[in-house]
Amino acid sequence: MTGSAFAALLGVWFAAIVSPGPDTFQIIRIGSRDRAAGVWAAAGITLGNAVWIIGSLLGLSALVQTVPQILTVLQIVGGGYLLYMGLGALRGGVKARVDKQKSPDAVEPAARAMSTAKAFGVGVATNLSNPKAILFFGAIFAQFIRPGMGWQWMVAIAATLIITGLLWFVGFALAVRALARPIQRHGWAIDLVTGLIFIVIAVWMLIEGLAGLPALF
Repeated sequence: MTGSAFAALLGVWFAAIVSPGPDTFQIIRIGSRDRAAGVWAAAGITLGNAVWIIGSLLGLSALVQTVPQILTVLQIVGGGYLLYMGLGALRGGVKARVDKQKSPDAVEPAARAMSTAKAFGVGVATNLSNPKAILFFGAIFAQFIRPGMGWQWMVAIAATLIITGLLWFVGFALAVRALARPIQRHGWAIDLVTGLIFIVIAVWMLIEGLAGLPALF
């Protein structure tokens, strides 16, 4: 890999992580209520990205290019889990809205209930089922990886992408927390919007995945 190709990969990567998607919406949803939970969710997202990055460098992206049916499976599994999370967020938003109408000054119990371990797990699951991650590492990332480019470049790519991703998502979580007060007033709406976005993306993933299902047999 050349220096210019590495710079191009870094630019594409940064554009991918800063653009709105399930990862950012999940951080807004969790981080606006609890700083520690938001940071741990960002750490979980980073771990998910690390799995994608290392797996792709070890041949996952090339394998998806060679056997496109793998992308079909990833879309179905990811879409199913994203649908599950979307429905959960939607239920949480409806419940929070009803509770707020009953007690306008009450603090949302869900905001206090999420442990750091759960936030971390939600972050990992959100990223691994994120269609942006699936498509990025299944298609775009493969264009920058070449056989025999050397373990030095593989280490440099993995370290750079993981560290920049961690800095971005943790920084975003902290920024969200700084705006927590105005965001919390409409926490129920954030849950509803997040749930609807997750459901729409999940349905699209499932339709795309199921359309390619006949090719598996």
